[in-house]
Amino acid sequence: MRGIEAALKVFAEVNDGAFAAEALRKIYSDISPADRPLAATLVYCSLRRLGLWKHLLVRYSKRDVRDMSLTTQNALIVGIAGIIELKYFAMPVLVNGIVQSIKAKGDERDIGLVNAILHTVANEAPEYLVTLKKGSALRDQALFWGVPGWAAAQWSKDMTISDAKRLVRSSGMRTYLALRLSQSVDREGWLASFNKQGKKGWASDWLRQSVRTASNPYPLDLPGFGEGKITPQSESSMLVGETVAKLWKSGPILDMCCGRGIKTGQIADLLQDCEIEAWDLSQPRVRAAESEMARMKVKDRVVFKTGDALKLTPAETPELVLLDAPCSGSGTWGRHPESKWRTTPEMLEEQADLQKKLLAKAVFVVAPGGIVAYSTCSLFREENEKVVASVMAERTDLFEIPLERTHKLMQKGKPYGTVIWPGLPWVDGFYIALLAKRK
Repeated sequence: MRGIEAALKVFAEVNDGAFAAEALRKIYSDISPADRPLAATLVYCSLRRLGLWKHLLVRYSKRDVRDMSLTTQNALIVGIAGIIELKYFAMPVLVNGIVQSIKAKGDERDIGLVNAILHTVANEAPEYLVTLKKGSALRDQALFWGVPGWAAAQWSKDMTISDAKRLVRSSGMRTYLALRLSQSVDREGWLASFNKQGKKGWASDWLRQSVRTASNPYPLDLPGFGEGKITPQSESSMLVGETVAKLWKSGPILDMCCGRGIKTGQIADLLQDCEIEAWDLSQPRVRAAESEMARMKVKDRVVFKTGDALKLTPAETPELVLLDAPCSGSGTWGRHPESKWRTTPEMLEEQADLQKKLLAKAVFVVAPGGIVAYSTCSLFREENEKVVASVMAERTDLFEIPLERTHKLMQKGKPYGTVIWPGLPWVDGFYIALLAKRK
């Protein structure tokens, strides 16, 4: 399968509710090896600023977009994204690839339309985009950088307009893969081996076990992945796992919402003597987490339970609880761009209500003298500081433990916790608050 064809296939699946990474993974082996980077790049640049590409399609089309077939709409969005984003890719090759894909779907009646719109975009859009990028209005910045207007408006309420614009720009930034090395791996030795293969990686100047790459390589192609030596993970996510590990002194650890087990495996790798109980509502995610523990060779020290965290009871009273709460994911929109187009203000309110209940449960189950680490990959105060403040107001036996700010992208929350801004390709937006329960 050629790269453009694969990108259109994945893009269509994402529109039907799939996640881009999973849809790409399913057909990865079917894509010509030389075309795999193109397919992934086209998919993610199409999704990252989807609102902008739709805006350009309406602006430069002489036909009502609603009269076009879905195949044609998808092809035009991917084509527009490719024309604007892929500076190194010859436009005639891109347009021809889009046209051939439409022919293969039997929509030949739209070929002339597609050609006309894509050439008009190539000729006229760059000047318009410069004007949009320089616009002083927050809505123009949000449109240019691919942030939903409601989200930009919410940030303008949570912070200054200047900071909201900065966050909008950061959220539209292209992301690259950071790799967490397991404790048994020598970073310099692994890097030497990695770079000998013609890849590009270097040691992070922030986290000791992190390696930064200049691309988004497929995990199975990375040396040592199958043996549990390396794990794709953003540096802000790594910081949460490292923070939890540093807080541990003794006793059981509870990971209340473990997801696919990335942080669970990290903590188990860092703390060779600890026992971890991990919960998640989703059976498929728990199965994925169990596979992750086997890959990391720590499965004998992690026990999983499937079910509602609000109803489950830990086997032993935990001394340390990690609540990496389900959230809007707004801090990871650059890495998982499909999520931002599916999130609504109503969903944000629902998540905040659930987060308050989960944090109250975490505080209830942790042992007196124990610690709860509350984290999200969100940049909305509704899911962060306001959640912590709500629970703190109901409990007189809690106090906050300050987190050392070790990077310029870390800043104090208002008033609780620490916010990590997504200012580098390897650093997602995150929030973490450390709450201690008095004895």
